[in-house]
Amino acid sequence: MDGGKQLAREAQQMDAGRAWGLGLMGLGGVLGALLLLWLLTQLVGGRLNPGGAVLGLVLIAILALPPLAAGYYLWQRAVAEGRAAAQFAARRALLEGDALFRQQAAADLRRLAARLAEHPAPEPARAAARLEALARAVEGVRRDEVAWYEASPLADADVPLLRRYEDALQAELDRLATLVGRAARGEAEAVPELLAAADSWEQQFRRREALLVRGRRGPAVAPEELLRARTPSRGAAALAALRVGDAVTVDFDDYLVHAALSYFAEGRTWQVFILRDGDRERWLWGAPGGLRWAVLDPVAAPPAPGAPTWEIEGVGLQPVESGRATVDVETAAGREQGVAVEYWRYEGADRRLALLERWPNSLRAAAGRETLPDTIDVWPQSASPAPA
Repeated sequence: MDGGKQLAREAQQMDAGRAWGLGLMGLGGVLGALLLLWLLTQLVGGRLNPGGAVLGLVLIAILALPPLAAGYYLWQRAVAEGRAAAQFAARRALLEGDALFRQQAAADLRRLAARLAEHPAPEPARAAARLEALARAVEGVRRDEVAWYEASPLADADVPLLRRYEDALQAELDRLATLVGRAARGEAEAVPELLAAADSWEQQFRRREALLVRGRRGPAVAPEELLRARTPSRGAAALAALRVGDAVTVDFDDYLVHAALSYFAEGRTWQVFILRDGDRERWLWGAPGGLRWAVLDPVAAPPAPGAPTWEIEGVGLQPVESGRATVDVETAAGREQGVAVEYWRYEGADRRLALLERWPNSLRAAAGRETLPDTIDVWPQSASPAPA
């Protein structure tokens, strides 16, 4: 409440400073205009000699310039103070949102721990103790707000990334609740999954803390990807900038970008663009950092999630990555943020690549090959040709 009153007082002071500045500039402008008009009439009437004209200009400078300069200074200072106050208010709202997020997360973890603690078996009790310890760690975080404001470690461009971490943590809390329910029903295999999920949640929370407190981003690209990456081609930036409604030409066929999917997991972000030409659909997959791209075709009968191999056209593909991600989905019909998705990526010989994803209500899969970015033509929406 006191903070709100202080903001109101600061806003009133800035409004007053802005008003004084505009008033003084108006006063200086009116004085200067009147004196200049008088000077011109005297010159036209022949009642003023050159020396008097110079004296009149000096008089204009003495009477009109000071209020103009003072008014401009007050106005500029009020504008600068307004920007600083707006930034301060945004940062304070960020810290207040952080405190609320941690409070709610700790309460959720404690509720899950209490649910498990009702079961006397050793394994559920161990998982309950792990969740309770995690709740205490989240709740026990302390912020030096003054030092944080002065250091300002979090860049404005990193605020959306902080939100994505929170979406991912919330999705993992939902998963923890599901595993707690399974463990409470006596499923023995659920407890190890629960402990692993708790470790994953803690790692995500630590990455969020590193971003918020130190401005340290997580690894956007896996180190091994950087080591084997070649110089990006000219088309990589164009593909990364695709938007819904843009057109692309792939293998001499034209498609519209029907949907843009942005995946976030463990500090890394990658993309999938859904391309459509009538009833035909293809996927354009972009690895973190845009270092690799692949064109994929949907698969109607994928293997079971987590299968050790995936055979496509007689070639066996091996799993190279799996996990859980939150996805922001954008289509022409609207936008949905923070959708929790399980994913598996398979790779094999001849640059083959396949994706398998378990969404809340469906299983999606696609397979194809990696491609060079400069083999795909990009047509921004403002100049998109109509697909054939």
